[in-house]
Amino acid sequence: MTSNPLIRGFALALIVLIAFSGAADAKHKKKHKKKKRPAVATAVQPDTRASLSGAATYLLGTGAFPGETVESLRLDDPLDGPALSAFVAAAFPNARKRVRQIPAGQPVTLGDVNAAFVSAAAMDPTAVRAEQLIAAAGYVVRPRLGTEIVARAMKMRVNLDQTEDAKEHAWYEQASRGDAIYTAAQVLQYGGWEKQAAIDLVELLAGLQPLSGPRKDAVQRAFDFIGMPYIWGGTSEQPQILFGRNTAGGFDCSGFLWRVLALDPTSPKGALKAFGGRTTFEMAASTPADKRLPREAVQPADIILIGQGGINAPSGNLGHVGMAISPTLMIHTSGQGTFLSRWDKDYYADRFAFGKNILG
Repeated sequence: MTSNPLIRGFALALIVLIAFSGAADAKHKKKHKKKKRPAVATAVQPDTRASLSGAATYLLGTGAFPGETVESLRLDDPLDGPALSAFVAAAFPNARKRVRQIPAGQPVTLGDVNAAFVSAAAMDPTAVRAEQLIAAAGYVVRPRLGTEIVARAMKMRVNLDQTEDAKEHAWYEQASRGDAIYTAAQVLQYGGWEKQAAIDLVELLAGLQPLSGPRKDAVQRAFDFIGMPYIWGGTSEQPQILFGRNTAGGFDCSGFLWRVLALDPTSPKGALKAFGGRTTFEMAASTPADKRLPREAVQPADIILIGQGGINAPSGNLGHVGMAISPTLMIHTSGQGTFLSRWDKDYYADRFAFGKNILG
């Protein structure tokens, strides 16, 4: 431990700041998960959203794997192709011909898992459509972007509880057997609205505006990070040590914006200062009334602050942030990791407070 009082004080302040941010984002995450879909949707049992073992218990309860137990499913073991096929078949019994079979011994990434389930749901055309619309707006489309957008729009990937953050994986990382089991459990609880919701969301990508300069660069980075998990307190795509524990790469909501708009080496000078603080509360509190953007003034790469109270909302009312990419869509980190959501209607429209310009 250093004996320099200034350094000790700075370190303590930084720890408190990160913990406060994580608590704010976790509070939003919890509130957001409680939001109900329209009546056509079925409720998802809490334990299947919270843990891999809960998802395995649910899957076994369907009778898909007679004689197996949670322990024998080996949730933490690396996933291989034959096991992936078995878990996909449990969710989509008649879809085998649509799904690419991965040979035994070949590594299976989380992106492979999501692609298999998207194919089984006959949603490959929608994934291709997403990539075409993004490319048409002038962005570079990284591998598996379309399937990640569709998988998360269909809620195939839902965040694990914070206690299992170390078991989360990015789209390009080796998947566990638990990852595929978790997705199968999600699919088996579908309410019938998921496919159309994903199709409708993807079509909104047609409204992307051609951009240039720092704003285009920021939106490009945000697209590149779609498929990263929600990690409480996270600010990096690389493995992190948070709250004294090793955990996966990923972001919480404000950490994602820090990474995309300020921490990247290519970000404009002054972007970090423009935030006014690491937490959602500080971003709001540091924005004077004349700098708070109404809905119609928000531009792509501006921050969207979410909470109750409208444009004059006190900072304590604001618990979530995202980044606008069009008049209808934002990229943010929340219930499905880093993904696309509408901010022009429903939950986020009802709670839109104001926008904030970081890039000038």
